[in-house]
Amino acid sequence: MRIVLSLLLLLFSSAAFSTVTISESFKVEHQIKLSYTLSEDASLAKLLAAPAEWHESIQVPKGLRPVEKFLWLKITIHNANNALTPVLVSINNNLIDAVTAYHVKPNHPIFTLDMGDALPLIRRPLKYESLVIPLELQPQTQSHLYLQINDDGVFNAPIAIWEPNEYLQFKSKFNLIFGILAGFVLALALTNATLYFVTKRSYFLCATLFIAIIWLFNAHIYGFGYRYLYSTWQWFQQYGQGVMTLLLSILLLPTASYCAERRLLAHPLLTRKRIIAVIVSLFVITAFLPVSQSLLLAQSISFIIALILIYILTRFSNKNRNILIAIALCHFIVVSYPFTVELGVQSGSFLNHLGYFGIFAIEATLLSYLLVRLYIFQRDEKLVKQQQRLAHTQAEDALLKEKLKLQEQAQYDLESNIEERTFELQVTLRELEDKNRELERMNMEDPLTKVKNRRYFDKRLQMEVRRSRREQTVLSLVIFDIDHFKKINDKYGHLAGDQAICEFANLIKSHLRRPHDEVFRYGGEEFILLLPNTAEDGAREVAERLRIATQELNIKLGENTLNMTTSAGIYSAVVCDPHNPQLYTDNADKALYQAKQQGRNRVVTFKPNQEN
Repeated sequence: MRIVLSLLLLLFSSAAFSTVTISESFKVEHQIKLSYTLSEDASLAKLLAAPAEWHESIQVPKGLRPVEKFLWLKITIHNANNALTPVLVSINNNLIDAVTAYHVKPNHPIFTLDMGDALPLIRRPLKYESLVIPLELQPQTQSHLYLQINDDGVFNAPIAIWEPNEYLQFKSKFNLIFGILAGFVLALALTNATLYFVTKRSYFLCATLFIAIIWLFNAHIYGFGYRYLYSTWQWFQQYGQGVMTLLLSILLLPTASYCAERRLLAHPLLTRKRIIAVIVSLFVITAFLPVSQSLLLAQSISFIIALILIYILTRFSNKNRNILIAIALCHFIVVSYPFTVELGVQSGSFLNHLGYFGIFAIEATLLSYLLVRLYIFQRDEKLVKQQQRLAHTQAEDALLKEKLKLQEQAQYDLESNIEERTFELQVTLRELEDKNRELERMNMEDPLTKVKNRRYFDKRLQMEVRRSRREQTVLSLVIFDIDHFKKINDKYGHLAGDQAICEFANLIKSHLRRPHDEVFRYGGEEFILLLPNTAEDGAREVAERLRIATQELNIKLGENTLNMTTSAGIYSAVVCDPHNPQLYTDNADKALYQAKQQGRNRVVTFKPNQEN
């Protein structure tokens, strides 16, 4: 199959491909020159074997729909550097169902990977909320990247190519601003919830639900919900946008009615039972339609609701009229933008910047402001009426004194209630902090092997790197990899593979002698042993003992006995640059690669001349 693909790619290499050039000064390229075609072929071999009409463009044209076909993109990348160059290709649409990438390099196997929100997050090569494809470009060569995109809706796949550090800087700034906006919106939701529990006003409950769904909706469309909240719940990842779009528009109507102090949709036929029946029917239909139709239906209804709301608000007079229109316009923008993208009227990603979330934040802020002002107005109005009643009953001194006492008692009860609620909130926050600490501990542990996971390893490595730099001691790092692990899975099954991984992890833990030595699961069948204040000879001795123990290990699998071996790569050095802890894992991984190349079941120590 590789020979056939190579011949086909050689046949097509003479075609006029648009080329993206990677130079030493390369940072990021957003205007990607690409070729695209719609094809029924689901594999690269079939696509290249059959005649296809390729079109050249800057990014994907708007309005393309699947019609039982796959969208194929091809991008030619020329590495003008004299060294192996890593780049990241980002697809700035977190809601694409499935993407299969094929990286074709001269004289190299075809690199293939799958991603998309129809797949679990663990299937992605980089566990980002965005769709990111890591590539390694050979020096002074030209390679081709083929992308097969499968989506139920309009094809919307803005592509950018990044230098890895530039992408990390961009994502750091992006995530920081997103976190600020998300924290602000969540604070508004908690404020309204607190006001509801204190005042028992139903409009604060509506505002709490509306703003909480805004927070969850933005976490969903920007990929953070899928990454942190429901990474294995594919149904919600597929249908969540449509369901929450519809729910936001439905909740906005009663909340805006409270702010306007009148019912906006007043009609004899619109009884409460009929409204509830229609809402339930809409959600049932939205949940059972195909994804693209469900999303289009939800966006259409939300678009119509936004238009009706703007029309109604422009036709009545109210002291809050202008702010209500501003809220309706904000909602119209956040509904109409993805709706027009889904219709194919415009293209481009609104998820590559945070202006979309910012409009939601403005809408939530204005709504909270109106409701607080409404509460203050109602409270002041109530106080005015009380004063009027007191003025009419001044002649009745006894009754007046009694009413004043009642009012003072009510005020005292209200203040006591606020203090109690505040204390309860503080207790709840302390309990939440304890739960968060427990969750953090669970997040640092690999659920299968019960050893520390890669996330904790990154933190621990940073600490040990700083200590090695500060104390000028040797830090050693050993990467272990079970040899031919795929054959174990293929022969005995994945449950046996999991048992083998657990036995291997326990074997490593049993050979640790010092409290500061620790083992981490790095990924799959790879484990890392971190040995602070350990010279190269000591690290090699530990690795050799583990290699021999692994070779002698017998794992009972029912009637079968599993024997396996391991390869190890070692890197030992005194830290010179504490800002580059990845140097340890990279060099140890290179040594591991040498061990694999030399026949496996061996320990190789990284030497500086191995880098080339």
